Amino acid sequence: MRAPRRPVLSRAVLISLASLGVCACGGDKAAPGAVAAPPSGGDVWEIQAADERATVPGSIVAFVNGVHVMVVDGNRVFAGMTELATKSAANGGQTITFPSGLTADMVPSGQSVELRFSSGERVAVHERQ
Repeated sequence: MRAPRRPVLSRAVLISLASLGVCACGGDKAAPGAVAAPPSGGDVWEIQAADERATVPGSIVAFVNGVHVMVVDGNRVFAGMTELATKSAANGGQTITFPSGLTADMVPSGQSVELRFSSGERVAVHERQ
């Protein structure tokens, strides 16, 4: 079994974090806002694995627009208790229009559905069992 990969943060990112006071890695705790030296080592934690990063932007757009969990009832789509405007799409799916003006095509994709946002992001959504 392979050991998990540890992504590496660039020195510029670490220095930026340190200058913002985000990293309290040995800085002078008596002086609020003091700049700490960047860490010389340690474990890097991340939300998603590097091979899944292609879907992160689509997941974020779905979450921001409230469709990370949605109810589809025939031609009606709900984000929580809010019904979203929909119309039939040429690709066999539905087009959802959000209050912001952003749209997303719900397109069948194998055993799931793909949301294709007008801003370019894509994310697969799966029916909860």
